[in-house]
Amino acid sequence: MNRARILIVEDEAILAISLENKLDKLGYVVLQPVATGEDAIAAVEDEQPDLVLMDIQLAGDLDGITAAGRINSFSDVPIVYLTGHSDEPLVQRAKLTHPYGYLIKPVSIQNLRVCLEISLYKYALDKKLRESEERYRTIVKNINDALIIHDFNGRIIEVNENSCRMLGYEQDELIGANLSFFSTRLALSRRTERMDMLKKMPGIVFETRFVRKDGTMLPVEVSAKVVSRDSPGVIQGFARDISERKQYEKQLIQKNEQLQKALNERDKFFSIIAHDLRSPFIGFLFFIKMITEKKHNFSPKKLQSLSKEMHNSAKNLYNLLENLLNWSLMQRGKTDYEPVVCNLANLVDENIQLVQSSAVPKNISLNYDIPENLEVSADKSMLSTILRNLLTNAVKFSQTKGSIIISARQQESMVLVSVEDKGIGMDQELLSRIFTLDKRSSRKGTAQELGTGLGLILCREFIKKHGGEIWALSKQGQGSTFYFTLPAYETASGIDV
Repeated sequence: MNRARILIVEDEAILAISLENKLDKLGYVVLQPVATGEDAIAAVEDEQPDLVLMDIQLAGDLDGITAAGRINSFSDVPIVYLTGHSDEPLVQRAKLTHPYGYLIKPVSIQNLRVCLEISLYKYALDKKLRESEERYRTIVKNINDALIIHDFNGRIIEVNENSCRMLGYEQDELIGANLSFFSTRLALSRRTERMDMLKKMPGIVFETRFVRKDGTMLPVEVSAKVVSRDSPGVIQGFARDISERKQYEKQLIQKNEQLQKALNERDKFFSIIAHDLRSPFIGFLFFIKMITEKKHNFSPKKLQSLSKEMHNSAKNLYNLLENLLNWSLMQRGKTDYEPVVCNLANLVDENIQLVQSSAVPKNISLNYDIPENLEVSADKSMLSTILRNLLTNAVKFSQTKGSIIISARQQESMVLVSVEDKGIGMDQELLSRIFTLDKRSSRKGTAQELGTGLGLILCREFIKKHGGEIWALSKQGQGSTFYFTLPAYETASGIDV
């Protein structure tokens, strides 16, 4: 049995009693009837009925329609009008208050039953719809995505607050505007295609970019769905900011490039090891075999010559292994960078002495022009490796009786160091790849000294650790000058010297 609570608003007592009896027979709970609009408003506030039967013609200052309008301002209770008149102006005025029904007196129990059942059923459906709409509005308000509702022509019908925040526009600037308002040229060129797809499919997902009010670009992922296909159509689009994802994708691409570079360098390592380690050992094995099998066939002079060749090969092999070890440690992050104050002239002099044995056979002079008090902030071991590699190269590619000079001058916060030789020099093609591993740049020296091409690359990595740069100037047949920079000690430590 239906136990909905009904409020009767009727100023004719006999009619009120009649309605009360009929409602009781239909199984409804009847609240105390009232006779004026003012009492109807108060009763709705106090009793909160499930439905109001409102007579239009009431005694007092408020008629039923006016009273219903005021009730609508604070309650959604369904109202059914009772009237003895059905003239059109009255009906039109009553419609403004959105009644659920309109009964002409006298009311039969059958008409009353049908009207109340339909009104209460419609009210229940409306209530569910309102609740659903409220949930939808709450979801739309709280989602991080921008909601843009538009038609097939691109005219914007509705947007949520996040759309305004995302694009930098006010809501009234967007509603009624066209999607072209914040679309890129590329997006506009593809809009017709996407609209055609939506006319055939329930929804699509695509990436594009929005143009914010300040002119900046925002990458977004749009999920568009057709809500209505009736002209001009309704499309619901959710746009998600994918700036962070795009940044991750960019970083992933960079990481992949770095990985590919590392793999290429690994392959270069294998090539170096396969070629430059194998060759000296083959020579050693051949020399040992000759000595073992034909020791009586060699004169002392021939043995001395072979021994000298083996000695040079051993030195080159040692330099190769040292550079390979340093490079390997650097690539694995195992090389500690520990800068200390270094007197540059003293360190240069020490390394000149170390390579002197290679310069003496070619009668090459090694000199330096460096202020005695010039100090740099550098890792002493790394700087020695840099100097030793550059000096060894200069000796290797200098002619007999050549000269090499190391110079250094402070330039503001950095110290510029140069290693100059008057040797065979390089052409521009070779000069362009001496600091890279992707192509082999090693070549024999003027006395057929061997090299690996690793020394200069190691120099570049060590100098980068110091925050400096390295470059070279050279002309074929006129020698080469290598330049690199290091931080001056006074800048690195904050102490004037």
